[in-house]
Amino acid sequence: MSLDLVQIVSEIQENLAQYTFTQEQEGYLDISLINRVNESTLQEAKHKLPPSDPLVNTLALILATMQGGPFDFTRLSINEFLKSYLCQINEENQEACTQKYLNCVYEIYLTMLKGYPFQELLWEYLSQCFNTISKYLIEQRLAEGCQVFLNKVATMGKSAAGQGLHTSSIQHFLHNLEVRAREEDFVELADSARNHRFNLETF
Repeated sequence: MSLDLVQIVSEIQENLAQYTFTQEQEGYLDISLINRVNESTLQEAKHKLPPSDPLVNTLALILATMQGGPFDFTRLSINEFLKSYLCQINEENQEACTQKYLNCVYEIYLTMLKGYPFQELLWEYLSQCFNTISKYLIEQRLAEGCQVFLNKVATMGKSAAGQGLHTSSIQHFLHNLEVRAREEDFVELADSARNHRFNLETF
């Protein structure tokens, strides 16, 4: 990878511009998504390739930036990734879309735990992004997607506490989410945020 910030961000933007969230598998057999396979199904799927996925390609680029640094390469790459999420999510796809993007963010988080030299900087950055994203989701009244988002972030927060990382920003995120959700009458979402914050504080 060329060590040029503008080139890296440009490549990520080009990848993400090609991405349109879809739940369709386009004929590729993923055995984790079905209950049973048979010989006929396996033979039919034998030579089918998975569809090109610009989102996964982008994730690979982000993970690559974490190998060489500097931090801004990773920070701005993640920024583009999260902006793509906010552009893709809508009322119809909010839960599945959030799950797919946040699974990628979770991979970034897990990679961060494996000796990433700017771990504290990245964790603080992610925490700030989580706060902004949750505000957008509530403003757009995407409560179901926000619940998926909350659950995944809370999982990372709990793990971070166990790793000795600071959790003040995540607690701030959870508090703000609870307040905003109550203001918009998303009672279950607010209660969930409160419970996650209590569990984090009592780790």
